[in-house]
Amino acid sequence: MNQEKFAKEILKKLKMEDCAKVNTLVECEVKMSKNDEGDNINSTTFKSLVGSLRYLTCTRLDVLFRVRLVSRFINTPTITHFKALKRIL
Repeated sequence: MNQEKFAKEILKKLKMEDCAKVNTLVECEVKMSKNDEGDNINSTTFKSLVGSLRYLTCTRLDVLFRVRLVSRFINTPTITHFKALKRIL
């Protein structure tokens, strides 16, 4: 399976096939921390998505940096962290 097909499958899994593309993988003004306010999300889903994105980091160093940044919050992810993860896609 090639990386493009794999990325499209991730988008399909999250029902994001028709999402708008962005120029930056991370919003510049958003500061993330472990104490972020907001609802917690299912950490299993978050971990699965982080793991899937790690596969794509083999050839994309810009993605690697962002995935490592977001994976800091893998134990107690919030909506803010999930939005940042979805932005990488």
